[in-house]
Amino acid sequence: MALPPRPSYRPSPLHPRRVRGGVRLTKSEAEAGSFPESWAAQRWLRLMHGAAAPRAASEGLQYAAGGQTRSISIDPGRVRALVQGRQMRAYDTAFSVKTMSDAKWQSVVAAMVEQAVYAAKLLAGELPATVEDLFIPLGLRLFPEPGDGDVTASCTCLDFRTQPAHWCKHAACAAYLVADRLATDPFHIFTLRGLPREDLLERLRQHRVSASAPAGGALVYSPHIPGVSDSPARPLEDSVGGFWDMPGDLALPDMPVEPPAVSHPLLRRLGPSPFPSGKFPMIGLLATCYDVISERAVRQEIGDEPTENGEPPAPPATMD
Repeated sequence: MALPPRPSYRPSPLHPRRVRGGVRLTKSEAEAGSFPESWAAQRWLRLMHGAAAPRAASEGLQYAAGGQTRSISIDPGRVRALVQGRQMRAYDTAFSVKTMSDAKWQSVVAAMVEQAVYAAKLLAGELPATVEDLFIPLGLRLFPEPGDGDVTASCTCLDFRTQPAHWCKHAACAAYLVADRLATDPFHIFTLRGLPREDLLERLRQHRVSASAPAGGALVYSPHIPGVSDSPARPLEDSVGGFWDMPGDLALPDMPVEPPAVSHPLLRRLGPSPFPSGKFPMIGLLATCYDVISERAVRQEIGDEPTENGEPPAPPATMD
């Protein structure tokens, strides 16, 4: 008796194929099975919740938390992710985001410079939740909204090909990972809109210099250094031998000592601590150290430095 022929196809596995070292949500988010209360992340997730069915969104969150994404990239106008499902080959999932023209970005940057609080916070690495108040009068929007057509999703899976109007779980997974990046660095939204972070900050610096410059040239602060800035410059060919040598009688630069306009700008730009499970809050400790050192320097500059016993200094002696 002849055996029946074997089927020419293999049934799909019941569970997605595991990915070693895949891109996943942060540990706290994966354990909670939800997403952090980041305003930038929530704004992006509006798109996913408006385009994906609840089941696809739930499975996409499980994929994102389980590390089913082999790679993901965020570039101007495009997000691309390789999300591993049940098949041998990962699905190519992408988002196309409409970018703003250079003329529109010039208008936005000019509006940021006019309102100094926004420029100061952006240059310090902080994106205010009210930043879109600058875009609305210009007829623009920083974060896309559901149904506005600014974001188009695509995926090579069968579900997306049969129902392109609804995001599949692979697109939902990629959306959660993008939101995860926005939660830690909301400046990614500028990259998606066509202006990477460093380009934005450079434009802000240039506009601030131009706005404060007097007629006939830009205002540049040049500190007075006795013995250097008041001496004529030697020809370069005569200075090669000792170009990097510092004069022995060089005095300290004549620069004002005053509190910074923005608190902890360097810590703001560095972002969260890379050691979240440490025994002490690293960022808070550094911020306290900077505050103490800054206050000590200012008090020493104005002559209000306390003595060794903690008492304020005695007033300077006067001559009759």
